[in-house]
Amino acid sequence: MKLSETAIRRPVLTTMGFAGLIVFGLIAYGSMGMALYPDVDMPMVTVTVQYEGASPTTVETEVTEVLEESLSTISGIKSMRSETSEGVSQVFLEFELSRDIDIAAQDVRDKIAGIRGELPDDSEAPVVEKFDPDAAPILGIVLAGKASIRDLTIFAKDVLKPRIESVDGVGGVQLSGAREREIRVWLRVDDLVAHGISAQDVIDTLRKSNIELPGGRIETGKSDLVVKTRGKVQSIEQFRRLVVKEADGKVVRLEQVANLEDGLEDQNSMARLNGQPAIALSVRQQSGTNMVGVAKQVKEQLAKLSAELPAGYELLTVQDNSKFVESSTEEAQSELLRGGGLAVLVILLFLRSLRGSLVAAVTIPATIISTYAFMLAFGFTLNTMTLLALTISVGMIVDDSIVVLENTWRHMQEGKTRFEAAVEAMNEIGFAVIATSLSIAAVFVPVAFMDGLIGQFFYEFGMTVTFAVIVSTLIALFLSPMLCSQILVLSNSEGRFYKFTEGILVGLEQIYGRVLAFALRRRLVVVVASIGVFIGSAMLLPLIGKEFTPAADEGQFQVQIEAPTGSSLGQTSKIAQEIELAMAELPAVKDIYTTVGGQYDGMTTVANVMVKMVDKADRNVSQAEAMQMARDSLQKFSHMRISVDAVARLGGGGMRSAPIQYNLRGDDLDVLDQTAGQIVKRMKEVPGLVDVNTTMQSGKPELSIEIDRNRAADLGVNIDGLGQAVSTLIGGQKVSTFEDAGENIDVRVRLVGSQRDQAKSLATLPVPMKGEQLTELRNVAQVNNTFGPVSIERQGRRRQVTILANLASSKPLGEAIENVETIAQEVGLPSGVHAVFTGTADMMAETFASIIFALVLAIVLTYMVLAAQFENYLHPLTIMVSLPLSVGGAFAGLALTGRTLNIFSMIGMVMLMGLVTKNAILLVDYTNLLRSRGIKRNEALKQAGPTRLRPILMTAFSTIAGMIPITIGLGDGAESRAPMGACVVGGMLTSTVLTLVVIPVVYSLVDDMSLFFARLFGFRRKAEGELEETPAAIEQPDLEVRPVLNPTAA
Repeated sequence: MKLSETAIRRPVLTTMGFAGLIVFGLIAYGSMGMALYPDVDMPMVTVTVQYEGASPTTVETEVTEVLEESLSTISGIKSMRSETSEGVSQVFLEFELSRDIDIAAQDVRDKIAGIRGELPDDSEAPVVEKFDPDAAPILGIVLAGKASIRDLTIFAKDVLKPRIESVDGVGGVQLSGAREREIRVWLRVDDLVAHGISAQDVIDTLRKSNIELPGGRIETGKSDLVVKTRGKVQSIEQFRRLVVKEADGKVVRLEQVANLEDGLEDQNSMARLNGQPAIALSVRQQSGTNMVGVAKQVKEQLAKLSAELPAGYELLTVQDNSKFVESSTEEAQSELLRGGGLAVLVILLFLRSLRGSLVAAVTIPATIISTYAFMLAFGFTLNTMTLLALTISVGMIVDDSIVVLENTWRHMQEGKTRFEAAVEAMNEIGFAVIATSLSIAAVFVPVAFMDGLIGQFFYEFGMTVTFAVIVSTLIALFLSPMLCSQILVLSNSEGRFYKFTEGILVGLEQIYGRVLAFALRRRLVVVVASIGVFIGSAMLLPLIGKEFTPAADEGQFQVQIEAPTGSSLGQTSKIAQEIELAMAELPAVKDIYTTVGGQYDGMTTVANVMVKMVDKADRNVSQAEAMQMARDSLQKFSHMRISVDAVARLGGGGMRSAPIQYNLRGDDLDVLDQTAGQIVKRMKEVPGLVDVNTTMQSGKPELSIEIDRNRAADLGVNIDGLGQAVSTLIGGQKVSTFEDAGENIDVRVRLVGSQRDQAKSLATLPVPMKGEQLTELRNVAQVNNTFGPVSIERQGRRRQVTILANLASSKPLGEAIENVETIAQEVGLPSGVHAVFTGTADMMAETFASIIFALVLAIVLTYMVLAAQFENYLHPLTIMVSLPLSVGGAFAGLALTGRTLNIFSMIGMVMLMGLVTKNAILLVDYTNLLRSRGIKRNEALKQAGPTRLRPILMTAFSTIAGMIPITIGLGDGAESRAPMGACVVGGMLTSTVLTLVVIPVVYSLVDDMSLFFARLFGFRRKAEGELEETPAAIEQPDLEVRPVLNPTAA
């Protein structure tokens, strides 16, 4: 090739060109961010409305259904799900991937603005949030010490939170366990009735008597004076003396109808570290930022803050998700280095020449480093997928350089100078190098452009491999021949090692030659045996479990607790304490971090116990084993809902972590609950299904106020005003603020605690009628003790109950899905009830379908590339026979290593397609060359096999060597990479062995078929040994029929 010859003639230009690319690569490496997985854009939007004090059924009717009716008209919605609980409505919208998330979120905001007037007046403004994969906390920090919760809260809120949020890349800090100061006005029903005062009278007094209004401006001769009317209350005592009512010369002050307290807001959450009360701070990163970099800066800030803590205070980091990301990324880089080193060692063993090995070995670092420049240009990060792509590329990127080296060496053995040999070699194989690279790209480009969410996930993977192949092709075309022309030297010395290894290789060639001759005589036997091997390997498939992704050992897990219905925060806290003690008994536990309560009021029955394990190197139990021990130790808590889960890495969007999510949808909540109960009962009997439960939980105690509309109308009672009054008294209402030392403190009006949950006390609440008269609530409504659901879930505007289950470490997801489907069929779904899998199970089905489509497309593209390369329609079919031979080995690799069929192992199978065809190409291409010189077909096959044995073994074993570190998979994050390695190693071993025998046999059969049809239809076909030259054959080297290169050390 002319371009290659130019590179050979101008070594300095070539060296500087690739040196420049390497420099850019090094700069890019230092500039790229670090993450566990690629940044995936998920078009999901969440709408949250808080309606304080309202029951789930009330929130569903007055908020959720109103939201759903309006939002359902937005275009591009894929699914709509809602969760309604006490005082909170959340609607989760998932849009089609083609929908721009920013435009979708704005459409949602526009719809919400249009219906704001239809929502209850005392509900808070709807909050619209886009789904953020980075919403999960990157750091969990605990502030503890010998101080009151109030003092700890002040320090956490006023010092820690602002200082941490000032760090670049921090998106926000959420406090748990904190309680802020609040002025509390506790109304007494009896005194309100006695003085004829309503709750609204008290609220109006507080608002009107605690204000500051502008009074305008007075112009003087020299200046303007601003007039302010200062009516702010200056002390708690002044609050007590406020006049609520004045009649007949008598005044009723606030202290006569209410208790005033300078206290703390209601506690809706608690936090503990190793059993000690604390304030927890969850740090979230900004979307798109470098997790490791942000966490590092936050930890530096924490080190400074620790030096400034008051005496007795302690600041600890109890959760650091960036640590696993960093260690996982470092482990992937280490596997890349180890794989490259092993590949170089294989080359050295085959070539037995330091200089020759250097030519091939330089390809690896040059390609990897240069690829970083392309990755940065496309906005990629150093993550599990891109590093995995680079690691698996090691074996592929060195192959072309091996071919260049081999061909150059042969020309040197013929007596040419190394300069002449390099030029001649590239003139012969330049086109073949390009075609081979195209066949690899044909495999990985479909992976990069798969549909759906998985397509986004694997985009960086497929493109990174493609970049690496492009760079390695450039190196094979320009740098490798230039190096051959500069440093390659023949040597006549043959040491003991050379003679020993040469004897082994020659012996292999002789044995292979005899086997090949036998195979060509017994073609039917070979074909039947090959089919038998494939069928036998396929029979291993039922023994291989199926799952979406392998579980990673991150050294931490969580116990999620839902206490019995109606439990107070204190009761839930006691249950969590018992579970903390049980977790402390587990081996290798370092810290136990607990939060009780939720983000919103009314979530008093939930708690989360985070168990942090010691480093992986310092323990002899895995995370999965520890999680199973935790489940075993929590059997005594079977009367409540408890699940042991891995820590979720994606936050927000209403996503659940349970791998089994089986949704029952219908209109009758009781029927759904009953059906779900029957299925759950059966599921609990299935081995491997753990933490089985449903999202439906009824029996929450409620005080139901049923208004008599006719009676209310007769008495002139405004129903809307009545509802607001009840909401204020029960749930409380923030009506004003109190300024103290520059701090704004909320003032809340609420009924005395002892009367809030008593139907008798509520019945006597004074309710305003027309004019200034009052009547008691019982005169216009009935107050009853009832029970209602804890939460109500809806999907597609229909009510839904979801069955959730985790899996034991030995239970494959695919098997679990089949178990649930069988149980549902045996139980039978009532009329009007529809069932569907969502979550991980649904994603697995979609993903496998996408990968299978990519596999089929890769096969088609590979055929097209090969047909173009050989200018023949039949030879590509011969080469592609190697594909099913490799699949059997992949199944065997998975079965022998105990790995599962998941997205990573399936991508490994796609990768095999690009690798195994290389070996077949070497055989078919060289056979065509020999036949073009007049050698008969079978003789050409017998000569081509032994001649191409060494390069085939060299390329195969260099690829296998590069994958061995991945297959062993001992470090952090290795669980996801190991299945891919097992697939490639198993597939390469079997395909290499079988290809050497089966491909020549299939070649001869296809050739016979071609000759038969040519005779049948009267087509002209050249005689045996006169095969027409193809472009690929024309460009092949004029090789002697003898073993290929055996260079010795220079």
